[in-house]
Amino acid sequence: MPVPFSVTSRRALLAATAALSLVGSARAQGADDPARLVAIMDSYAAGLRSNNVEALVALYASNGVFMRDNMPAVVGRDALRAAYREVFATLKVDLAFTIQETEVAGDMAWLRATSSGRIKVLATGTESAEAFNLVVVFRRETGAWKIRNYIYASSRPGAGPAK
Repeated sequence: MPVPFSVTSRRALLAATAALSLVGSARAQGADDPARLVAIMDSYAAGLRSNNVEALVALYASNGVFMRDNMPAVVGRDALRAAYREVFATLKVDLAFTIQETEVAGDMAWLRATSSGRIKVLATGTESAEAFNLVVVFRRETGAWKIRNYIYASSRPGAGPAK
């Protein structure tokens, strides 16, 4: 036989159920979940493949920094937009990321990864297999992870002696 609940008891039970549901959901996909960082890198790879400047810039913090091999650092959304337009005017990029490690500490996080794939020089049509090492630092802005610093370098050995 069901136990009768008062209106107040029903409201309290519903409120408690809703609160537990929210807590469980936050744990399942918490803001500190490293899978969110991996998802950003998947979006980054998709933006590269589709030459989508705006999608890439949207992944960055307002003061985001892009540091490329043998190039000056690019800082801020307007500079990022110009840099990615330059990249896509000269190259067709198709890279996939392999995440090596992630760490979340409060409103900051980082990951270390490798990327590999094909890059085509548009002016010559020359296509080559490329690979890179990268470190990406994230900052939480208004509850969402954004790229604060994206730093990469070729993983090909240099021409000089190993140090």
